Amino acid sequence: MTFNLTDIILLLGISQGFFLALSLHLIKNRNKAANRVISYLLLISALMLFGRIVIFRIPLDWVWRFGVLADTTIFLFGPFLYTYARRLVFEETPAFFLKWFHFIPAGLHLCYYFWALTLPLSAFNELYFSGKLNLMFFIVEAAGVVSFIYYWVSTFRIVRRYAKLEEKTLSFRQNVLNYLYVLLGILGVFIALWTVSFVSANFLLKPFTYINYTTMWISTPFFIYIIGYFSFRQPDIFKLPHTSKKKQESERLKPEQIQKLQKRLHYFMMEEKVFLKPDLTLQELATKMDTTTNNLSWLLNQVHQSTFYEYINKHRLEEFLLKLKEDEHNKHTLLALAMDSGFNTKSTFNRVFKSLMGTTPTQYLKSRSVA
Repeated sequence: MTFNLTDIILLLGISQGFFLALSLHLIKNRNKAANRVISYLLLISALMLFGRIVIFRIPLDWVWRFGVLADTTIFLFGPFLYTYARRLVFEETPAFFLKWFHFIPAGLHLCYYFWALTLPLSAFNELYFSGKLNLMFFIVEAAGVVSFIYYWVSTFRIVRRYAKLEEKTLSFRQNVLNYLYVLLGILGVFIALWTVSFVSANFLLKPFTYINYTTMWISTPFFIYIIGYFSFRQPDIFKLPHTSKKKQESERLKPEQIQKLQKRLHYFMMEEKVFLKPDLTLQELATKMDTTTNNLSWLLNQVHQSTFYEYINKHRLEEFLLKLKEDEHNKHTLLALAMDSGFNTKSTFNRVFKSLMGTTPTQYLKSRSVA
C-alpha cells in the first residue's frame, strides 16, 4: 500500500478537522450552539476524507464498506449548514434543530449501505463494473445536488430575514451578515459548478475532467474547514428572537396612545439622547418608554415611515452635523466625532452619511469650507 502527495494532504486535512472540532467545543459562551453544529460537521468532514482515502488504498472488505457509508454524509451538510446559520443569528430555546424528515435522504442512503453489507465484495464489484449501479449513482448525485441547492436557498432566506429584523431591532450593523453572505457566495459558486458538471456529464455526455462528483466530494470538507476556522474569529453576536409571522404583525395604536408614545420618544431622543449609545436596541428603548417592542416598531414604521436602524442613525447623523456646525472637526477627526455621535463603526457611519446626504463626509466638509 502506497500513499501519494494527495493522500498526505488529505491525511493532514483529517487531523486538522479533528483538531478544529475539539477546539470549537472548548470555546465557552461564544456562539456555543452554532459552533457545536460546526464541530459535528468537522467530524463528519474528517470521516468523509478518511473514507475517500482508504476505499481506494486499503484492500480490506471492512474498509470498502466504510467508504460506502462515508457517502451518506453528503446528505448531512445542507441540513447542518442551515442549522448553523439559524443558530448563529437567532436565539431559540431549546436550540433549533431541523425535524427528522430533513434527514430522510441520508436515511435512504444508509439503507443502501446496509444493502451493500449483504453483498460480498466480488459481487458488488461485478455490479459496479458492469454498469448496473449507474442508475443508483445517478440518483445519489442528483439528490446531493438538489439537497445542496434547497438548503442554500433556505439558508439565504433565513439570513435575509435576519438582516431585515436586525434593521428593525438594532441601531447598528453586525459583521456576522458579511460573514454569512461571503459564506453563501462561496457555497453558491461551489453548487453552480457541481450542477453544471452533473448536467454536462449525465445529459450532454461531456464529463468535466477536473470538476465532478469526486472533486466536489473532496472540496466539501475543506469548505467546512474554512467555516470552522472563521468560527474561531467570529465574535459573539447579538441574537434576535425567532418569532412567527403572526407574532411579528404590528399592533394598531389609538390616537391618544400614539400621542403619548410620541412625547416619550421625543423626550428620550432629544433630552436623554439615547441614540448616543452605540449598541442601542429596540427592546432597550421600548423598556425605557414603558411600552412593547411591537408598539414602538409600529410607531416608527407607520408614523415616522422608518425602521429602528434608520430612525436612530438619522438622529446620530444630525448630532454629527451639529458638531461640524460648531467646528468641532477642527479639534477632532471626523471618525472621532462620528463615534461621539453614537455610530459604532466607520463603515456604518459612511453608509448612513452617503444614504442621507448623497455624498461622503469628506466631500461634504470640503463643500462647506468652499461655501
